[in-house]
Amino acid sequence: MRLLFSTMFLYEYSTDMIAKAVELAEYDGVEFWPETPYFWVDRNLEKLECFRDFDMAIHAPVLDLNPVSVNVELCNLSLRESLYAISLASKLKAYPVTVHAGKRSAAREPVWADYLSLNRYLRILSKFAKIKGTKIALENSENRINNLCKTAQEIREFVEGHDIAFTLDIKHALQNGGVEEFFELYSRIENVHVSYYDEENRHVQPSRGGREMETLLKELAEMGYSKAITVELDDLGIGNIDFRKKVEILKKEARFVEKFFR
Repeated sequence: MRLLFSTMFLYEYSTDMIAKAVELAEYDGVEFWPETPYFWVDRNLEKLECFRDFDMAIHAPVLDLNPVSVNVELCNLSLRESLYAISLASKLKAYPVTVHAGKRSAAREPVWADYLSLNRYLRILSKFAKIKGTKIALENSENRINNLCKTAQEIREFVEGHDIAFTLDIKHALQNGGVEEFFELYSRIENVHVSYYDEENRHVQPSRGGREMETLLKELAEMGYSKAITVELDDLGIGNIDFRKKVEILKKEARFVEKFFR
């Protein structure tokens, strides 16, 4: 099992500080969001040298982007940034590259045109990932009316249709009726985002989920899962905390998750 944490939890810090957190919190590495401002402003690869001894996954850019937007220019920009993330993963030997399915531009249920755009997006990414020797993994979406791929049925259709992997976000799945149906896609899972949720639906510590999270992680371990697990936290759901406190939280959550996979 590769234990990672999402760099979004340390969004405001330099990559050197994030790498320091990996060591202090005793993780194997990170799921790196290229949108981390310290890197994103110039995309200087030297800023990623600090991760060279760690395991890495990549989360394709999603901030201000939408691969199925009705705005074709935004669609194309989203595609280019995802292709960039795949190239970056290839250079860093990082896997998988997690991608989002996107959302209908209006706050309404998705329609055929949105799914057509998603098919195009995944078709191009899957072919490029094979060329670059890495993997892409489609993440199940949050429970919002206009999001595509909220359900296990939709995820199955697209990951099998494009022969790609699956990133299981436990928090999203719980808010969409449960995790069991997603576990049926076990053979496709390459990364598991582990977190719970608060009253504002933010990603908070998995340990807050108590018995529910313990049951799910135990079941996943009993299935023999040994790939990436990413602790994905939103510091806005925790409060205004400094670097030291963030490391303490990461360390605590690592121990909570690891005990099920020993």
